[in-house]
Order: sequence, then structure tokens, then C-alpha cells
Amino acid sequence: MTTEHQPLWVAEHLLAALQGEWRFSRSLQDLVTRNPIGTVQGQARFTPEGSCGAHYAESGQMVLQSGGAFRAGGSYFFSQQGTDLCIYFDAQQQRLFHRLHPAIDQDGQLSASSSHLCIADRYDSSYAFLRSGAFVIEHQVRGPHKSYRSYTLYERLAGAPTTSSTAV
Repeated sequence: MTTEHQPLWVAEHLLAALQGEWRFSRSLQDLVTRNPIGTVQGQARFTPEGSCGAHYAESGQMVLQSGGAFRAGGSYFFSQQGTDLCIYFDAQQQRLFHRLHPAIDQDGQLSASSSHLCIADRYDSSYAFLRSGAFVIEHQVRGPHKSYRSYTLYERLAGAPTTSSTAV
């Protein structure tokens, strides 16, 4: 991806546009064998916290390729810091997961990428904010303990109110 420019307002408006409820569909694939691991279907919510932050929480049903199923969930804290959108493991903003520098490429697509080293496992991640209003997060995780690809599509829940009129 070749980025052309990043207007100063991108991170601020992006955080505002994410506010509200989403449904998501996630697929997990083993990077060594290329076999599917499982899927997760669920809902996510971005709740504003302060003028430059949002709490992200998700809940879903994981179905393993082997036939098992269980409830899955997670949470992060998103914070706009200047022209960057930072994603933390905690609301205290002490454990950074990703620092995104969202930019618009030559085709007008808004996207960002970042990497995170978790002990010896590396998370290479890309974020694409689609013109349709949906967005995609892809993680490729490689290391001695993990080797998988996670692909998640987020779509706004039909009829779900947003806290901003700004579209992603």
C-alpha cells in the first residue's frame, strides 16, 4: 500500500465514525497448514470515553473447525493522539497494542497497518476502512507459540444509532 497523504482530521473523524454498534464475522486460519481453525460471529460496540477515546468491547460465539463451540469476548481502548489512532489493551493506556497512522492511498482508500511483538510472537496487522462504511482488520500472527491469520469484517448493525453522523 502506497500512502499519499493523511489529512490532520482523519484520526479524529475515524474515531467518531467508529462509535456505536457493529456485527462482526471473523475467520481464523492456520498459517502453516492453511487449514481453517474456526469462525467467530458476534457484536461489538465502541463507547465514547472522554473527547479523544473509546472503549471497544466484543462478544461472540466461536465455532472451531473440530466441532467445539464457546463464547468469546475481548476489549480494547482506542485513543486519538494527534494524527494517530492508538489501540491499547487497557483503558489506562499503559499497554499499547497498535499505533495506527491512518492515511488515504492513491485510490482514495483509508487504511493503516502496524506491528506488535508479544514476547516472541509478532502480530502484523492491517486495518481497511471501506467506502461502504464497513471495516476490516486482519492480523497475521507468527512466532514460536502462534501461527495464524485472523480476518474480521465489521458491518454497522442495521438501524443501530451512532454517536456521530460521520461515515467511516
